[in-house]
Amino acid sequence: MRIPFKTETDAFRVAVALGLLTGIAVVVGVLSSRAYGVVVFAAGIAAGITFELAGRESRQGSPLRDAVHGPHPHGGGARERHVLIIAGTTLSGEALAAELTGSDATNLRLDVLAPIHASRLHHMATDVDLERAEAQTRLERSLSWAEAHGFSAHGSVGDSDPLVALEDELRDFGADEVVIVTHTGEPTSWLAGRMLDHLSRELDVPIRQVVAA
Repeated sequence: MRIPFKTETDAFRVAVALGLLTGIAVVVGVLSSRAYGVVVFAAGIAAGITFELAGRESRQGSPLRDAVHGPHPHGGGARERHVLIIAGTTLSGEALAAELTGSDATNLRLDVLAPIHASRLHHMATDVDLERAEAQTRLERSLSWAEAHGFSAHGSVGDSDPLVALEDELRDFGADEVVIVTHTGEPTSWLAGRMLDHLSRELDVPIRQVVAA
């Protein structure tokens, strides 16, 4: 069963759908009778529940977990340790470099995903050009930092939907570990709600959050 509130975007979509359904039911009730309005509202709710039950995530298993363990067209070699970094902020500093190499610096390969920090309104309107440009700049600076510290790294900006971007990256490259990098003064819309908890439930590889200075 698809859980409709995995992200803020999902919650926003459900709220919009409920608002539209309520408006339609009110109009029907005014034009005909209150009973017809109630019937329209109930039918809309039933249709929404049916859609969720029959949705694309109704199959068993986790799409993210499947992505980790499936074939990876651009995955590393068997001896490489592949770390997916979700760069909520620009990667920087010696402390972060030490954090990434502290446990296992041998054959370490970084895959940097720079998520798009778009508001829910912009995301729904697909108006994310400025946010995508910011994410691209963040990615380029992060890759420059990785190169300066001797890391083998590549990266992408990805889809404006965080879960889609993450799933695409995992399907392409895989991951032995996921590291979420944020800093204390940055808006955390991409990780809003319980995103870290959600990833911990969905993935069976180590996941940790690093707060950069």
